[in-house]
Amino acid sequence: MWDAFVDAMLAAGHLTEGRSRYGDKPALFAGRREIAHLEPDGSIDLRITHAGWAQARQDFAADAAVGRDPGRRDWIELRVADGGDLERLARLLAIAVAANA
Repeated sequence: MWDAFVDAMLAAGHLTEGRSRYGDKPALFAGRREIAHLEPDGSIDLRITHAGWAQARQDFAADAAVGRDPGRRDWIELRVADGGDLERLARLLAIAVAANA
């Protein structure tokens, strides 16, 4: 699912692939800012920013694929099972890209 996620994120904005600053794992960057990385359990950490989450919260807070830990202000966890999840989350991904531009 990481490759499909990367494709969806690249379609949402100008990003580059690299290795995470938070361990040796695949990541996406907006300039020098890391905005997503793959966790060993298959979940994806996505930097949404506080302002981005305020914009997306109403539509995505109750989504089973989205986890939000209030202690991690700028990050959410995505559990993407299939392409349908990515389609449903496309607006959330676009908000994250815009918030980190």
